[in-house]
Amino acid sequence: MIEIKHLKTLQALRNSGSLAAAAAVLHQTQSALSHQFSDLEQRLGFRLFVRKSQPLRFTPQGEILLQLANQVLPQISRALQACNEPQQTRLRIAIECHSCIQWLTRRWKTSV
Repeated sequence: MIEIKHLKTLQALRNSGSLAAAAAVLHQTQSALSHQFSDLEQRLGFRLFVRKSQPLRFTPQGEILLQLANQVLPQISRALQACNEPQQTRLRIAIECHSCIQWLTRRWKTSV
């Protein structure tokens, strides 16, 4: 299964052009990044990029997953941002009775 971190790493690879540069951007060692992709490629059953090429070249499958990363990661970011924003709600109360307004106002002040 592919994880969000894999999609972010694919973007870093595309933006940096090499495994070493992507590792530096992601604050990982090149070896750790290489192992991460080797494990992922083994689980997926296909290669994501050609390791011996300079600059780094994605396979057709890698390009598909990179397109997915470019679509999904901004959506995830927006969703997380929306989840962290305070939700505002509005409460409207209509009361005709003057004594009810006084009672409600006192109750409201003690509960807030």
